[in-house]
Amino acid sequence: MTSPDPASAIAPAGRAGITEIQAKLDLRFERETQALFGARLLTSARLVALLLLCLLGVDLILAWLASGEVPLALLLSGHAGVAVFVLLLAAWLGGDGRRTGLLADLALFVPPAGVLAVSVVATGYVETPYLGAYFGAYLALVGARTALVPGPRAGHLPTLGILVALYPAVIWAGASVGYGPMGWTGAELLGSLVAQTFLLALMGGVGLLASDMTHAMHERIISARSMGRYKIQKELGRGAMGVVYLAWHRDLGRPCVIKFVHPEKDSNGALRHRFEREARETSLLRSPYTVQVFDFGVTQKGELYYVMEHLEGESLQDRLSGSGAQPFDLVCRWLSFACESLAEAHARGLIHRDVKPANLFLARTADGRETVKVLDFGIARKEPTEQPEIILTSAGQSAVPSSADLTAVGTVMGTPLYVAPEVLAGRSASAQADLYSLAAAGFHLLTGRPLFTGKSIEELLKRTLKEPPLAPSSFVPNAGIPEALDRIFLRALAKRPADRHSSMESFRLALEPFAAAAGASRSMLPQD
Repeated sequence: MTSPDPASAIAPAGRAGITEIQAKLDLRFERETQALFGARLLTSARLVALLLLCLLGVDLILAWLASGEVPLALLLSGHAGVAVFVLLLAAWLGGDGRRTGLLADLALFVPPAGVLAVSVVATGYVETPYLGAYFGAYLALVGARTALVPGPRAGHLPTLGILVALYPAVIWAGASVGYGPMGWTGAELLGSLVAQTFLLALMGGVGLLASDMTHAMHERIISARSMGRYKIQKELGRGAMGVVYLAWHRDLGRPCVIKFVHPEKDSNGALRHRFEREARETSLLRSPYTVQVFDFGVTQKGELYYVMEHLEGESLQDRLSGSGAQPFDLVCRWLSFACESLAEAHARGLIHRDVKPANLFLARTADGRETVKVLDFGIARKEPTEQPEIILTSAGQSAVPSSADLTAVGTVMGTPLYVAPEVLAGRSASAQADLYSLAAAGFHLLTGRPLFTGKSIEELLKRTLKEPPLAPSSFVPNAGIPEALDRIFLRALAKRPADRHSSMESFRLALEPFAAAAGASRSMLPQD
């Protein structure tokens, strides 16, 4: 049974369908998150109630040691009464936590905090040994409220702020009416309160970090569960717009690769539009030299994702990093494969716009031969493209971010080392721009160095726009690169698109004789 085409699945619903799906998933995620928050909140409150009940024993011991100086009745009634109140309120709110909210949060934690602060006042504050017990219990309360309850930091701040501020407020109020340390100046009391309040804030901050981590883990678990037939195994890489994971397809029993796109990066909807286009267009490409996309969707977190075939091998960027310059026959064979992939894309009016060694993957076929797969049509566009995003100013300065990989919406798409001059100058990307990028990637593979380099992005762009390229053989004179191959690359790297090869197929035909040159690598040929 054949699986449904991702393109046919996405086309009828369009953007409205994806938005509706995400809205439902967002609502479900919000409900599950609120339920977990409430359940953990009630658990934390019950622990605080148990802490208050345990303090009853401490009250008796301290009263015995103080020989009647401690208001035992006040302490016992306060601790026991608030503990019972919290336990009853938690029982009324229910075990699933769905009835909790800010008011319930405050009702569960402010009374215990208040009674603990009053306990400190009633026992003489720092002039007695009781401070450690009650102030320690207050610290434990703040820690329990934050560390044990998952959620984003903003959701904890109202309650945490009240808990941290309540302690010094009660102590200061008690001292102002004659309770607490006798003979202390206001400055001495203030200094002590500042130190203790700092400890409370520090405990709250540590708790917030723990809460944030638990919340993030909860998000990942829900996200992984929402993947259904896919089991996430490990992260393969991440970039500005998303993360790539190795996963296991439970139904098919085989590995696959899932690319997630972060929804928070999509402030104006451009990223979602790009995702829909990528899933649709890439799924229609059938070349054996293009990575196959066979599924897509939206997680409960609202993350966009699509699923690709899993490839074993390495990218040509990895090969460059590990081995440097490559034999010309291998490079020509690799580029020939990439030409076939890109030729099909161009025939559909699809421009890749980010051809580079990192997006050319060296994989093995079933019969043991090495082949190349073109990856990541994630910033591809249909011709004609939108208005160019960036141009050089009259002063020759380029308004681009100082980053090697410029792939964010609203900037030049691609990697400056391989982007065609006309695109850097502000013209729309075309099939000729992809041809230039592929030739620039091939130049890097042949020579072990990029076509142009610079101490800054601006210098690199100026050289790409103005300087004529040099023949590959001039950088690796002992590599045996034929003069005819030099001419092929120089033509492909011409500044004017019209001076380049007419198409990817034309470029492939020019490279093919050199891919089959005498002495070609056995790794590229069928195994006997």
